[in-house]
Amino acid sequence: MTGQDNIADNTLPDEIRVALAYASPADRVHYRALFELDRRLAEIVSGSSETMIGQLRLAWWRDTLSRPIGALPEGEPLIKALANSWGHNIPALTGLVDGWESLLAAEQLDLATIEAFSRGREDAWQALARDCLGYDEPNGAVSAARLWSLADLASHMSDETERNLILSAAKSGSGQMDPLPKRLRPFAVLAALGKRAIGRGGRPLMEGRRAALVALRVGAIGR
Repeated sequence: MTGQDNIADNTLPDEIRVALAYASPADRVHYRALFELDRRLAEIVSGSSETMIGQLRLAWWRDTLSRPIGALPEGEPLIKALANSWGHNIPALTGLVDGWESLLAAEQLDLATIEAFSRGREDAWQALARDCLGYDEPNGAVSAARLWSLADLASHMSDETERNLILSAAKSGSGQMDPLPKRLRPFAVLAALGKRAIGRGGRPLMEGRRAALVALRVGAIGR
């Protein structure tokens, strides 16, 4: 059994599982490990009653992801999956940890925190496109990551003021997105769902019957 087999898609949000369906089996392992890491970091942030404890747990992940592949700890299925799929490119994911920590450490959500959080996810998507799939200039991946990242964040905010701040940041920074190549189709699906969710005021990405139709259309033709 490989490390990838130890990570079940049903642990991921519906929109991620839908997007993964449009990746080839060879590419899916890279995507799945990335999104499982993102989910794990999200759980640390949302489940930390004390900031310092959360930061210590995030520091463990940052330190672990920074190590040479031969020095990675054994016994953690996600670490094994990352080693098998990302290999020596794992250190490129430390920025994702930084993004989540900016959210954890913020006393009050502001634009700087929102941008730092989004940038962590943007860097991770760009790393997947560049380092795992071989695209030299995956600029479209960054734009797609921003749409999804901020839409996802807004959908989890119960405070209306914070949600509106995120939506404002998303709308002000969402220009024309570059078309993505077919192997980045999962990113295109999530960006389209994110754009729709932002337009609906920060609602969940898969809410409503039209969400599935959007995913199907973009998954099939890329736009």
